[in-house]
Amino acid sequence: MISETPELQRSLHNQALKELDAAREWMLTLGRRTAEEKVASLLHLIATHAETQTATSTAFDLPLSRAEIADFLGLTIETVSRQMTRLRKSGVIRIENFRHIIVPDMDELERMISA
Repeated sequence: MISETPELQRSLHNQALKELDAAREWMLTLGRRTAEEKVASLLHLIATHAETQTATSTAFDLPLSRAEIADFLGLTIETVSRQMTRLRKSGVIRIENFRHIIVPDMDELERMISA
């Protein structure tokens, strides 16, 4: 089927490359980044797939509890909570109803990742 449809082959190849790049980026996140960068990276990942996006801001409901985030990132719950509070106090995110996150400036969140 792939040999008969070159466009399908290119599409599958491009998707595989995107997934490999995402996996490489995630390994970097888990291995070399600070706790703040790890939490910001996860929020950025979720935000970039959120359905509520404008030109500058994004809003989403966290699909994970703080404990699940901690397990996923290899951190403690307390560290995740401290980093979420730090991001909130610095204005990078707003938190409503414990799980609804608003990112008023995606560029600022991206800067937190590459700091």
